[in-house]
Amino acid sequence: MSPEHDKALCEKYPLIFANRHGDVRTTAMCWGFECGDGWYNIINNLCSNIQARIDWNAKERDRISQYNIMIGNAKNGDWSAFNEYYKHIGEKYRDEYKERTLSAEFQTIPDPIPQVVAVQVKEKFGGLRFYYNGGDDQIQGMVRMAESMSVVTCETCGAPGSTRGGGWIRTLCDFHEEEYQKKQREYDE
Repeated sequence: MSPEHDKALCEKYPLIFANRHGDVRTTAMCWGFECGDGWYNIINNLCSNIQARIDWNAKERDRISQYNIMIGNAKNGDWSAFNEYYKHIGEKYRDEYKERTLSAEFQTIPDPIPQVVAVQVKEKFGGLRFYYNGGDDQIQGMVRMAESMSVVTCETCGAPGSTRGGGWIRTLCDFHEEEYQKKQREYDE
């Protein structure tokens, strides 16, 4: 991948690519993105969705914690947290919400989603491989989806492509496959 795209991904997703310049003994990200620029958009969209999921989970955990504190305090006669939590509603609805609060159940706080940290991003057998630590089942599905998109996307330019064999397996559009074949013929001569 070009240095410009490498830098853009690392700057946009510093938590995911925290090990981009890490030690070779602990991460393969020290080698950079070992794939073509054509998969930049797939990787960019994948990382955007991953980080959004992790950030949403953290906000939801905080919201539910605040909600549970508000319910607990209200049941003990302290309505200050309730007033802060529902400051956006008018007086008209406040009594109705107070009744609901007194009968409300505590909500279960979801488990935290560990931050995804990329270990290696590369091409293998004509497809994207995104190896990482952290995440959850939904993030695993996102990664599998991105990897499946790569085998129909030209690794060079991002146009629709197909997996081509004949030695090194690669995913290329018709134009870049012809270019590759031409270089192979020149090399063989």
